[in-house]
Amino acid sequence: MKRSNAATVLEFFRRFNDEDVAGLLELFADDATFSMVLYDEDLRGKAALGDFFRMHIANWQQHREWATSVMVSGNRAASELHFEGTTVAGKPVVMDNLNIWTFDSDGLISRIKVYADTAPMLEALG
Repeated sequence: MKRSNAATVLEFFRRFNDEDVAGLLELFADDATFSMVLYDEDLRGKAALGDFFRMHIANWQQHREWATSVMVSGNRAASELHFEGTTVAGKPVVMDNLNIWTFDSDGLISRIKVYADTAPMLEALG
């Protein structure tokens, strides 16, 4: 049974917090894209996304992120996100951002666009 797009957004955060990269990738279409202001180009495909999620998770002693709201319209969603973590160097980071999601006809994530003030993370990661 196909889950709702809102449920997929919430499941994404659960799997990210569990550091379940294989599980995260199950939520994505094969040719999905991920974009964030830190990158000159979009990440494309499950291999690139898997590399990104593993690298991102490796930067943190502990981390938690959760949607503070999710709004869905058709195959698009927006979620406000709150992130709290401690880097491997022991520096705390707290930040908020906005994710825009697009889903394919099978309910898989085809695109995530992240809008964030990355200064707190960049400062903490050096």
